[in-house]
Amino acid sequence: MNIVLTGFMASGKTEISKSIARLSAYKLADTDDMIVNKMRMTINEIFDKYGEEYFRKIECEIIAEAANLNNMVISTGGGAVLKKANMTALRKSGVIFNLSPDFSVIADRLEAARKTRPLLKHDSLENIKKRFHERQPFYADCDYVIKIIHGRTPDSYAEEILKIMERKEIK
Repeated sequence: MNIVLTGFMASGKTEISKSIARLSAYKLADTDDMIVNKMRMTINEIFDKYGEEYFRKIECEIIAEAANLNNMVISTGGGAVLKKANMTALRKSGVIFNLSPDFSVIADRLEAARKTRPLLKHDSLENIKKRFHERQPFYADCDYVIKIIHGRTPDSYAEEILKIMERKEIK
């Protein structure tokens, strides 16, 4: 059984998935990293060169591959939830957790990330906020919602998720 992490950009998927892998027997599969390795380009370069539609096609292929793995914590890209095929594939082999911060948490983190995420330089906070709200119904289609707040560590979220998984496997 896999643990799948979804959530908007800057919700903590990468750091929490690393904590889960470190604290447990789960191995890590980050779908964005898998795309970068397959394409030998950064996510930004793929978007710039081929566009979002092409990126989503590759993402769908990679998610299907990741969903066929076992005993993994799968960290997905922020838009992975937009394709029903992704959710169907991930749900067959895993439990899907949505990392759900208020937009204020996202805004604070994005300001800090503008230096390392070049696409953010071309996107206003208002556009990002609009996308955040548009995706909420897709994130609601997850098995569990983990509320992300200021001040908690990735390890604390990892422990919470692992406890939920432990309870699921006992049943």
